[in-house]
Amino acid sequence: MTDPGGPEVSAFAAIGASLGRVAAMMEDREARRRKLFESIHQVPIGPQNIAITAGAGNLDQVEAFGPKAGYMWSVRRLTCSGYSAGTVVCYRNGTITGGALVGGEPVAPFPAAGVLTFGRGELLLDQNDVLIFAATGVTLNSGAAGVQVNGAADNFERWLLPEYLN
Repeated sequence: MTDPGGPEVSAFAAIGASLGRVAAMMEDREARRRKLFESIHQVPIGPQNIAITAGAGNLDQVEAFGPKAGYMWSVRRLTCSGYSAGTVVCYRNGTITGGALVGGEPVAPFPAAGVLTFGRGELLLDQNDVLIFAATGVTLNSGAAGVQVNGAADNFERWLLPEYLN
């Protein structure tokens, strides 16, 4: 006579328990993926115009060109358009004093109108960072109100940086 609780039943019980753990892990992974998807989204940069006077101008709008408190941006695209000659340089941080940019790190030069794209994490802005634009020697296109600045950035909570870069 065979024992009804023999090795076969134990093996099936072990397999069932393992499958239960695998299913729970898959559910946890899917819930985490959904949370990350909801926590990372793209935001527009601009559009704003750099007002040009005598071929030069600056654009420093903290609210429009940097992440809010508790968040980070990974800039993915910047566009400068509306001019046929001159240079526009995008800086990280700095200040405009007496109409001139002081300090800041040049991060995106535009020797001509165009589009620059960045990979994930290449141009990161933390919660106190801001993009500032300085234009020199600019000749606007006919009908242009200024040098137009546009772009897009991935916006996410600061704690997600390791996941975002992974």
